[in-house]
Amino acid sequence: MASTAEAAAELARRPSGIPVTVNGQQVDLPDREVTGLEIKKAAIEQGVQIEVGFQLSVREGQRYRVIGDVDPIRVHPKQEFIAVAPDDNS
Repeated sequence: MASTAEAAAELARRPSGIPVTVNGQQVDLPDREVTGLEIKKAAIEQGVQIEVGFQLSVREGQRYRVIGDVDPIRVHPKQEFIAVAPDDNS
């Protein structure tokens, strides 16, 4: 049986969330099932220079699909998102 210290060390080695990227920066999401707004809020809390009013998109192959604030999405590690200002036409 593992000691309490060993169990705590094992938990500390595990990632604290699902690692994805938003605008090229790693963001750890708390759950596999999140909304677009939750992704943007997590990114902002972790230092990504975006705002909650930005448009979020997820990379799917060679294209990006827009994710609305209330749209649920099942995320996986290393998934790529971009967030742009609503008036940015890039």
